Amino acid sequence: MIGINRIVTGMATLLAASLTLAQADQKAALQEKLAALKQAMAANQVSLQQYTWTAHTEVSLKGEVKNQKDELCRYGSDGKVVKTPTGTPPPQKEMHGVKKRVVEKKVGEMQDYMERAGALIQHYVPPTPEKMQEVFQAGKAQLSKSDGGIAELVFKDYYKSGDALTLGFDTAAKKLTKVNVDSYLDDVKDKVTLDVSFQTLPDGTNYVGKTHLRADAKQIDVNVVNRDYKK
Repeated sequence: MIGINRIVTGMATLLAASLTLAQADQKAALQEKLAALKQAMAANQVSLQQYTWTAHTEVSLKGEVKNQKDELCRYGSDGKVVKTPTGTPPPQKEMHGVKKRVVEKKVGEMQDYMERAGALIQHYVPPTPEKMQEVFQAGKAQLSKSDGGIAELVFKDYYKSGDALTLGFDTAAKKLTKVNVDSYLDDVKDKVTLDVSFQTLPDGTNYVGKTHLRADAKQIDVNVVNRDYKK
């Protein structure tokens, strides 16, 4: 009996040691990928600031497009994107009386909601090196998979408790391939998600090709396509 207990204890000790080594290896691998990601993002941002581009935005409510616009975009001296409307805005339907007031109220509520959702997303995109490192140090980052040279880094509780920021990183090309945000506004039921896909310019500069923002509680979708990049 004593011999069996010793064997069981020894196996448990070996298992614990193996798990500790595996966790250490995973943490080291994650730190390596995170360092490469931060370096690649910084270098790409410098290159991206040389460009202007056009952003086409469509806002849909319950599957029906309610608004669309085109904007010429560039980076300002402060590093933030400056947007200038282009083209002719679509004609507005003429309304009067009660109907006009009801429509204006709904439009105002929708705009206010989308401004709040947009402000929330700005805490995630673009992800900052300092915040990613902070989440890593807190033990809430993980390397979930690495298939075909694409590493997937997941940051839990990135900005809010229960949220998640997921980054796809091409370890060979040193480029982001996707960004996914899973968050919420005031309540977890008021879910806000964002899916971002990237494309590459001829000189190797990586840029956001498409974004899809979803606010499920309000059945609002915002799709943005970036195109016509020029130096």
